[in-house]
Amino acid sequence: MHAALTDAQRQHLRQLQRQRRDDDGYVKVTVLLLFDKGRTPASVAEDLGLDQATVYRYAAAFAALGWEQETFHVTFSRSGLTELLHRLGFPYKLTTPVPCEANAAAQQAFLTELATLEAQVEAGQAVLYYADAAHPTHNTRCTRAWCPVGAARPLLTVSGRERVNLNAAVNAYQPTQVLLDEANRVDAQSTRRLYQQLLATHPTAGTLYVVCDNARYYKNKGLTAWLHGKPIVQVFLPPYSPNLNLIERLWKYLRQKIINTCFYRTKGQFRQAVLHFFTQLAEHDLTSLLTRKYHILDSQLIS
Repeated sequence: MHAALTDAQRQHLRQLQRQRRDDDGYVKVTVLLLFDKGRTPASVAEDLGLDQATVYRYAAAFAALGWEQETFHVTFSRSGLTELLHRLGFPYKLTTPVPCEANAAAQQAFLTELATLEAQVEAGQAVLYYADAAHPTHNTRCTRAWCPVGAARPLLTVSGRERVNLNAAVNAYQPTQVLLDEANRVDAQSTRRLYQQLLATHPTAGTLYVVCDNARYYKNKGLTAWLHGKPIVQVFLPPYSPNLNLIERLWKYLRQKIINTCFYRTKGQFRQAVLHFFTQLAEHDLTSLLTRKYHILDSQLIS
């Protein structure tokens, strides 16, 4: 590996090396200057007390800073480039995961079918629920916090091996109405208990549509046989379409409000907090969150 520095770059790095002798920037600059002299990554790492992965990372970071010089014939420091991007309206944020096999045509076809079901609901002939399982894990999740410069923010952790298994269905037209079955395992039996709650809640409602994904327990032969002659009709989502399942937004909200915001020393405390959330749904603004508006995903348009 060779840094291939220009005379101007070499002079600038020498100046930085003198200025930053008392901080970690000195080591980063020295790595580049040693590469410029033809030193190998292994020898640089040994002499500076670094691992080779760190040496390669410093070199790659320096190379990445040169793209604006080659493209626009201007040079920015890392902080200057960050400020420029902010001024241009580019926030630095997490990427959005999209299933690589999301099919826009299949999702649009589903929404067309869904419009027919919603017309029945609005005519008083049916009820529409969205069902899904979630498995909140008793585990501490690191987030960001404001801290004094140079100070760490310790965060207590737990084993992260135990979880709460939830099988639930949310009323698409009354989002605070959520039917819930906590189970040792989410399977066809748990789903049957959930559907029994649905029948008891709407004994005279006509057709009970349940939008669900393609998990095996929804298509279990025993469950299918039990559903025969009952008003419950399962409506299966297209594969790889969590964006069309309304209850996914509820799970995300649960993580934001309960799971990722507090430390629970025991699984019992964690379980109690999760289940308590479902007894206080009226206190949360779920109506604006669980709107029947959907964004179609098309993995073919993403490169």
